[in-house]
Amino acid sequence: TKQTIKTRLAIKMAVCTLVSLFLIIETCWAFPNGGPIDACVKAQPNRPNHGGTEPQSPSTNPFIVEASSDYYRPGDKITVTIHGPKSAFKGFFFQGRDPKTQEWIGVFEKNPDVKSYSECSAATHTDNDPKETVTLLWHAPDAVGQVYFIGTALQNYKTFWSDIVARVPQ
Repeated sequence: TKQTIKTRLAIKMAVCTLVSLFLIIETCWAFPNGGPIDACVKAQPNRPNHGGTEPQSPSTNPFIVEASSDYYRPGDKITVTIHGPKSAFKGFFFQGRDPKTQEWIGVFEKNPDVKSYSECSAATHTDNDPKETVTLLWHAPDAVGQVYFIGTALQNYKTFWSDIVARVPQ
C-alpha cells in the first residue's frame, strides 16, 4: 500500500540522517582540548583511549618528529618539532624521558597551541584544528644528562601512531 511505502521511505531517510550526523560528529571529535593527563600513567603510556582503536603500524608512520638535541645541561631548552603528513593532523601527546630510568624529566612550555602537564613532562594540543607543524619547547631540569621524546601523533580520532621517538638530526 501507499502508506507502507511512505513509512519505509521515512524510516530509510531517518536512518540516513542519523548515520550522516554520526559521521559528522565522529570526524569533528578528536579530544578537542588535548590528551588527558591520565595518558601519562596508563599501562601503555602515550596511547590514547579512542574507543578501542589501535595505533597504526609504525612502518606506516607519516610523521617526522625531530628534537634539537638529546643532551641537556641546567637552563637548556630543546625544541621538538612535529611535522605532519601531506595532509594536516589534529593532535599530539609527547613526553620527555630519561633513557636510563624511563622517568619523566623536564617540562614543556605552554603556549596558545600547547598544553603542558608538568607532573609528567608531557605536552598536548589545545584544540583539534588542523596542524601542519607544531614546535614544542622543553626546559631541562637542573642537572646534566640525556633525554628522549616519545609520544603519539593523531591524523584524526581513529588514525594515530604511538611510540614515536623524536630523532636528533646530525
